Amino acid sequence: MPTAPYDFAASAPSTFAPLSRRALMRHASHAAWALPLWGTLGGYSTLAGAQARNAKAVESWTQARWASGGTAGIGAAARAVKPFAATAVSSSCQLSCEATIGPCHTQSPERQDISDGWNGLPMLMQLRVVDAQCQPVAGAILEVWHTNHTGGYSGDIHPMCNNNAQDKNRQFFRGWQRTDELGVVHFDSCFPGWYGGRANHVHLRVMKGSYDGRDRAPSWLVSQLLFPDALNTSIFEQQPLYIAKGLPDTTLDTDNVIGNESDKSPYLFDIQNVGGVMLASKTLVIRSNLDDAVCQARGKRPSGPPPGSRGPGRGMRPPGEPPRQP
Repeated sequence: MPTAPYDFAASAPSTFAPLSRRALMRHASHAAWALPLWGTLGGYSTLAGAQARNAKAVESWTQARWASGGTAGIGAAARAVKPFAATAVSSSCQLSCEATIGPCHTQSPERQDISDGWNGLPMLMQLRVVDAQCQPVAGAILEVWHTNHTGGYSGDIHPMCNNNAQDKNRQFFRGWQRTDELGVVHFDSCFPGWYGGRANHVHLRVMKGSYDGRDRAPSWLVSQLLFPDALNTSIFEQQPLYIAKGLPDTTLDTDNVIGNESDKSPYLFDIQNVGGVMLASKTLVIRSNLDDAVCQARGKRPSGPPPGSRGPGRGMRPPGEPPRQP
C-alpha cells in the first residue's frame, strides 16, 4: 500500500526534560513500527534505511514539542505541506484492507473541522483516495470518526462507546467530505485518546454517490488507521492533556483489529510534526467494483474479555446483547 515519506525537519525543539533510561528503552522496543517499510508508490525502502529512519522517528517523538489548544492551532505552515506531492504514479496499487466498522459509528455531518471545539493536540489529517491503477478518485465521500482525548466517542450509539452520558447528544470528532480532483480530503482534528483493548485509531469509510449514515450502507472501503507505538507512548507520557489517562494498555501487536498482521505499515498513518501540529496522512486504495473481494485485517484474539467489552464505557451492554468489536 502506498505511503508518503516522513519528514521530521519541521519538528520544533524539545521543551521537555530528557526521558528516563527505562522510558527510552521502551520507546526503542517500539521502534519496529515507528516508520513503515513501504516507500513511495512503486518503490520500497531498504531495510538499513528504514532502521535509520526508525531511530530518527523515535528520537523525534520522544523529544518533540507538540502543540495544544485544539484545531485553532492548525496554521498556514501545516496546511501548506503536501504529503502526496512527491509520490509518483505507479502501474498498480495494493488494495487497502477492510477493518470492522465497530459499534461506535453513527451519522456524521459534512465538515472539515470535526472537533466541535474540543481541546487536544492539533492534528491535520490529509487522506487520499486512489483506485487500483493508482488514479485519484474525485468526488468520493470520505467519512472519519474517532474518540476525544479521554477515549470516548460522541453520538447516541452503543452504551460502551460513551464516556459521558452528555456525549450522546454531541457529534465531536465525526465528519465527512468529498475528495477533490486529486482524490484528497483534509480534516482538522485532535489526536485521539485510547480505551481498553484497542491501540489508538481512527475509523474511516469511503462511499460514492450520496452520503448514507447507516452502518450497512454500500461502501467502497471500511477500515481503520493507527499510530506507531512509540508516538503513542511519547504523547501519553509528555503531553499535559493526555498524561492523566496513562499509557495505552494495548500495542499494535496486541490490538484485536490488526495485531496478527505481520506488516502493519498499511494500517499506520504517516506522521510529520509541523511546528507542533501533527500532520497525519495516508493513501487509501479502493476496489473497482463493490462485488470485488477485499482483504480483511487480521486482529489478535484477546485472551481476556471478549472484543467490545473493554471499550470507553467499560463494556456496559444491554442484557442479552452480544459484544461487538470496537
